[in-house]
Amino acid sequence: MKVINPTALVREAAEVLDDLREDVVLVGAAALQVALAESASRLTPTRDVDLVVSTQSVDGVIARLTELQFDESQTAHERGFTWVRGDLKVQLIRSFHPLPGPSARRLPENARLSVAERPDNQDIVAFADRPEKARLVCANPACLVALKYAAFGRTRPPDDTPVRRDYHDVYLLVAEAGDEVLRGYEEGEGDLRAAVRSAVESLSREGEPLRFAASEMVGLQHADSASEAEAIIRGAAVRFGRRLET
Repeated sequence: MKVINPTALVREAAEVLDDLREDVVLVGAAALQVALAESASRLTPTRDVDLVVSTQSVDGVIARLTELQFDESQTAHERGFTWVRGDLKVQLIRSFHPLPGPSARRLPENARLSVAERPDNQDIVAFADRPEKARLVCANPACLVALKYAAFGRTRPPDDTPVRRDYHDVYLLVAEAGDEVLRGYEEGEGDLRAAVRSAVESLSREGEPLRFAASEMVGLQHADSASEAEAIIRGAAVRFGRRLET
């Protein structure tokens, strides 16, 4: 069991997911907060809770969110897979299934999400105030790197702005949670290992991933210039790449 001091968002997510813990896996920004719970790094602010849900559990999860007074988002690019309550947003995604039901068909499908459904790629998370009580199932740091790599190139509706956070998140994971990423990498299967290697390698050379990660770092005021940010990120990626080779 991984024991953390949760952020406000992670604690709120755990309260929402109390009866759903065995049906969903926390991924995305909230999972990054779990992975970096002991880090002082500033993260991109968010109120989004992204969940990988098994196809057979979709109806039950939606019913539970409705009971908790979440409403389906009416925003065009979120309709069908996003539920909101106040400023908290829960988004459901799923891996491939050959015969999804009507509700599941509405969710975004990505075969690469299956990596998060494997128990070996998950952390059971408890909070420091009650370390004996499991609160969340979360993609582990190595799995998060793989998922972030799979998301490279995505854009944000409605204007298709590139999502630069994903690139910087990979840097944060290898720089701040490198031991956990390495442990998950060593224990992971071939597709996870390949994705981790590719993600790290993409930040260790000139190119769009490095530029986007550096831009996010500057925006978070972790570096004064793009050139400084690129040097920091590239150095961390090169060093971690060497660890993967040993």
